[in-house]
Formats: sequence, structure tokens, C-alpha cells
Amino acid sequence: MRLIVAFLLSFLLPGQNPAFAFYQVKGDFTVNNCEAYTSIRKKNDPVTLEPGKIYQVLGLNKASGDYINIKVNGQSKWVNKNCGQFNPMGESGGEISKSEETNQEAIASKGCPPEGCADKYVLAITWQPGFCQTKQGKPECISQTAERFDATNFTLHGLWPDGISYCGVSYEDKNDDQQKEWDDLPALSLGKETTSELATVMPGVESYLHRHEWIKHGTCDGRNKDTYFDISIDLLNEVNDSEVQKLFAENIGQRLNLAQIETAFENSFGEGAAESLVVKCKGELVVELRIKMRRPLPGEKLADVLLPTGGSSCQTMIVDEAGF
Repeated sequence: MRLIVAFLLSFLLPGQNPAFAFYQVKGDFTVNNCEAYTSIRKKNDPVTLEPGKIYQVLGLNKASGDYINIKVNGQSKWVNKNCGQFNPMGESGGEISKSEETNQEAIASKGCPPEGCADKYVLAITWQPGFCQTKQGKPECISQTAERFDATNFTLHGLWPDGISYCGVSYEDKNDDQQKEWDDLPALSLGKETTSELATVMPGVESYLHRHEWIKHGTCDGRNKDTYFDISIDLLNEVNDSEVQKLFAENIGQRLNLAQIETAFENSFGEGAAESLVVKCKGELVVELRIKMRRPLPGEKLADVLLPTGGSSCQTMIVDEAGF
């Protein structure tokens, strides 16, 4: 039977961390002969379920999840869906209707997650020397050299759909991500070219940043991993081919003001483009540019997708050089 998930809802269940989220679904689960657990991964606090008994379903661990959350003696427990028969219900409380299926299929046909496509995005790109000055223990910062790409070019932090995150992500993966245990997140199956490009333009792959970005943000893009990262890289490359990168590279170790950066941005991407730009600082060091845009399509130019946003966090800043 097809599982159609109506919506994503974060809420607190007995014995669970309020930061966790999962897909709420309606229905019941008729058990064969198996156990249920508090944690999918740890298989802790097992309880033996009664064969033939019908349990209330609370949710799934992800959109097409292998585990169902059921109510057992007033507590929420996880059980493998192969341990019985799941009988889902639509939002109206009955069988899943044809209209619900059609709506889900229409969303999927646009390359959107079940929650729908975000109208607005943020492209976050990092000035790595400034970032590393504040995060000296990170592997990508320890390994940085003055000759490496990220010493003189902006690097990829992420492409963030606005207002949604963790789409179709399992209970366990979201917890690992929020605890910054990114090395425990699933490995990404990317094409060779995308993998090679990310190794250069996203030095944070040494800290598994790419896994974090996919789990939290990429899953809400709706497109496959390669497409999501390729669009991000193409937008980053436009900035690195612009007057903005040239301005930073020519002023390493010097101080810039916001007006200089905004002028370079508008010279590169058109009059009024600076209204889409936010410059972020840590102390006096510039660490990141954030660029507001509508949902970018493959091959679209940065100048064509920009949207106005709020103000920057710093007016004057130092362009740090590689090294501590």
C-alpha cells in the first residue's frame, strides 16, 4: 500500500527530545510478532508487542520510512513496518483519497519535497580565512594554506530554502545533525565531477559540511543531490568571477567598508543588486556573504534571481588572510 504523507509536523512526544521531528501520519498498525524500541538506532527499552493487536500510529521516521512510531502503553515506540500491516488514513480520517494522491503527485512533478517548494532561498558563501580565524580547530582550517583556493576565493557554505528544513529526514539523522555529529550522517552519492568540485569550493567537506547541508537544507530543495550542489556551485562561481572577489583578493589584510562591497556587487550583477546582499562579520573580520534570491533553476544567472533582503551586520571590516 502506498504511503502518502500529508504534512511535516514537529512536536513533543513522551520521552522524546523536543528538538526531534518526524512525519505525522494517521492510521493503525496490526502487529505480527516483533519488538518495538525507544530508539531506532540503539534498539533500547524493547517491548514485546502482542501479535494481532492493533496499535495507534503516530508517525514515520521519514517520508517513505522503514519504521513506524506507535503508541504502546502510553509511550511512543518505533517498530519496523515489516513487523505488521500499516493501514494509513487520509487527512479527513478515512482512506487516502484520490485528490490527496493527485496533490502529492503534482508537488513531486515540480521537483518539490512533500512540503512544497520554498519561494525564497539564501546563498551563503564564506570568506574562509575570516571564518577560520574564529574556528581554528576545524580540519579545513588547520589544513588551509595561502596557496589554496579558499585563501583568495569565496567558498560554499550552502543554498538554503527559506522557511523549511529537514524534509523527509529520519528521526535519528536529524538528531545527529543537530548534535553536529556530521560524520554519522549518511554518505552522499554524488557524481565524480560534483565531488571533485566540492572538494575545492567547499573546504568544509573535511568536517562533513556537505552532509549537514544536504540533510538540513538540500532535502527541502526537492531535486537530486547533484543538481542541488551543481546549482550552488554555479552561483558561487559567478561571485568568484566578479568584481566582488577581485575587491576582496586585492585587499587581503586591509579594511573594506560596506559601500565598496555593495558597489562591486552592483557593478557585477546590476543596479539595485546590493539590496539582495547581507555581509556578516565576527568582530572586525568579514566571514560571510548571504545573498537572497528566488528558487534558482539550473543554468539561471545570479542577476536574474535576486530578491531584496535585510541589512548587513557590519559597516567596516577586515579581509583576513590565510593563517592564524
